[in-house]
Amino acid sequence: MWAAPAIELLRRSWRAVAGAAALALAIFQLSACALTTGAPPAPTPAAATPASAMLAALADRERSLRSIQTGAIMEYSAADGQHFRTHEEIALARPASMRVEAVSPFGATMVLAADGAGRLMIFDPSKNVLMSGGASAATLERYVRIPLAPVAAVGLLMGLAPDPAELGTPPGSVSATDGMTVAMWRLDDGGTRELGFIGGELAMVRERDSAGAQRYAVRYSDWRDAGGTNFPHKVAADFPASRITLRYEAPALNAALKPALFVLTPAPGTKQISIDAGAGAAPGVAG
Repeated sequence: MWAAPAIELLRRSWRAVAGAAALALAIFQLSACALTTGAPPAPTPAAATPASAMLAALADRERSLRSIQTGAIMEYSAADGQHFRTHEEIALARPASMRVEAVSPFGATMVLAADGAGRLMIFDPSKNVLMSGGASAATLERYVRIPLAPVAAVGLLMGLAPDPAELGTPPGSVSATDGMTVAMWRLDDGGTRELGFIGGELAMVRERDSAGAQRYAVRYSDWRDAGGTNFPHKVAADFPASRITLRYEAPALNAALKPALFVLTPAPGTKQISIDAGAGAAPGVAG
């Protein structure tokens, strides 16, 4: 899935993180109401709808899910016509730890990791280069074109709300849209965030800016049992310049994932490069 240059390899691999992902890449689906097929009704107060029960169930889910480990098929397409498909091994641990191993067409494995200390690391085995720096929405957007902070990306890729605290706040409106029950909140920057439900499950997370332009939208489908928990096996995330689809193969939920899994340790002979603004390349050891 990855081009030879390390940065391009990273971009292609993390056009799937999460989160996505989760990158708000995962909070969706409901059923409690029979929706009409005509024009969507005007938004109604949250208290007058069953949305409160759906949000409470999502909050319960947020409290119960801690991690996921799974193989996945990732498909990426960009506005410039670029398209590829690859196999990945994904491990996510809340609140913000992630590891993605993406296999290239030539068999080499590109590794991206973000740890609980807020560090982002990318290892390109073809060049024996380890890039590292602060894990933030800015660095994820720069290197993998996912404009989400790790906390939001991890949550979305696990089918959770990008901001769990929001679930305790009544939405500004609830409406029936596109076959979904959609709860909407106003953000501090004037934008909006929507959670859409179908059949009682989270089906969509979408965020718009103050002008109404879509920042991202994540849709969840193929909900199936995963170790006794209903879990979305397909996550599709749309960003302004790209689309990422993940099909989880056999998600293992709440496995005990050691912190060391999310750290890439330098090995002798590996060149280290800082991705932080203003930092230069540093020779060294990485692995």
